[in-house]
Amino acid sequence: MNPLRIPPILARAASVAVVAALMALAPSAQARNKRLMESVPDTMRVSRAHEILGNLDLRFGGDSARGANLVRRDVVVKGVGTTRVHDVGQDDSVRPSDHDLCARAFEDAITQLAFAARGARATAIVGVVSNYEGKVFDDPTHFECHAGALKAAVTLRAQLSVGPVVTAPASEAPAVSPPPAPAVAPPVPPIAPPAPADVVPPPPPPTFQPLPPVPSSAPAKN
Repeated sequence: MNPLRIPPILARAASVAVVAALMALAPSAQARNKRLMESVPDTMRVSRAHEILGNLDLRFGGDSARGANLVRRDVVVKGVGTTRVHDVGQDDSVRPSDHDLCARAFEDAITQLAFAARGARATAIVGVVSNYEGKVFDDPTHFECHAGALKAAVTLRAQLSVGPVVTAPASEAPAVSPPPAPAVAPPVPPIAPPAPADVVPPPPPPTFQPLPPVPSSAPAKN
């Protein structure tokens, strides 16, 4: 008895259907793209950013570039954080958290900015904003990170400057001037006359009566 032979075209169609079903049941892990707003100070503490920057000054927020002496403008870098351990090709046994991957991507982006700053003989990296796919997110204390299944990406745009960085005041709103004086001045209350000085009354008359005069004694007769 001859075994049942499936025509090649049917076998190929069945294989395609199986693959399509598997792809529908298990979507591609790379399709994950979670948007996170990460804290700059916290990420600086858990990464090697301070060590990488050295004596370079780093300022986030577009306003931090105001008045700076720029030597290079709009330097865009893309940092990537992966699950590899110290870039030696071995993946972590347990997938790092999205925050850890974002910290690695942030560190990579800061490394690229530091190289660019030293190459331009700059002393500060200012006006740093997130620039993921050309969309600017400007915040002095947070940066934008996009985390996937196996890696995270941080895109930064910065200005490179030389000289001291002037810290902008906390509020640049103009001072509020006091309200103008009214056209008609309010009536001035009358000034009370000073109290009269105390008059010292004259001393009372004496209460004693003077004694009558003493009669003179008559001369004695011989």
